[in-house]
Amino acid sequence: MKRRPVQIAALLLLLLATVAAAQDLASFEKRITVKKLSNGLTILICERPEAPVFSFFTLVDAGSAQDPIRATGLAHMFEHMAFKGTDKIGTTDYAAEKPALEKVETAYAAYIAERDKTVGRDEAKLKQLEKAWKDATAAADKFVVGNEFAKIIERNGGTGLNAFTSYDETGYHYSLPENRLELWAYLESERFLHPVLREFYKERDVVIEERRLRTDSNPIGRLWSSSTNRPSPHIPTIARPWAGCRT
Repeated sequence: MKRRPVQIAALLLLLLATVAAAQDLASFEKRITVKKLSNGLTILICERPEAPVFSFFTLVDAGSAQDPIRATGLAHMFEHMAFKGTDKIGTTDYAAEKPALEKVETAYAAYIAERDKTVGRDEAKLKQLEKAWKDATAAADKFVVGNEFAKIIERNGGTGLNAFTSYDETGYHYSLPENRLELWAYLESERFLHPVLREFYKERDVVIEERRLRTDSNPIGRLWSSSTNRPSPHIPTIARPWAGCRT
């Protein structure tokens, strides 16, 4: 059976594209520099001098598969909290904010202990404890500088700020002008070394709503979750760091 000229031409183009891709991959690998820091962080650098910007992707080797039993969604929650700032970013006075945040946790623990009683729950006391928790939250929120982490990046020409959570990885990424490399290094190290989990319960509501959107209100998400007996994958889960997670 004779092949038509068009078929032969298409086959040749496919073979040439395959060879070119292989050669391009080889040249790409030659441009990769690998550095491993003493803390175990591995850095891969690829220089592309086409534009005076740099883009980064921070990959954390942990995702929903590492969630503790009865605490599903924890990896997704920490993805969001990584945008909430540090003891230096996102606060007007961390020395005063820290004890205020501790009061929030104490009040919440008392509220949950009463709420989850199987017998003898006091409804009047429960309402008082809930109010105490909300009042403590409002007091801690007075120290918050909303979305300061994202605003610093925006003021310095950053774009594409986002993140996602998957089964076994969490990723963070954005781009900055090349003369802001030191700023990027500072911001990324600070938010992983000194994170402050401020506005935790407000952000938890956002994560729960994303669960409703992607799983509970999505036929495919519900099918996946029920068939695997685990949460549906968050690919991509939008961290949405602005204003209670907004893109």
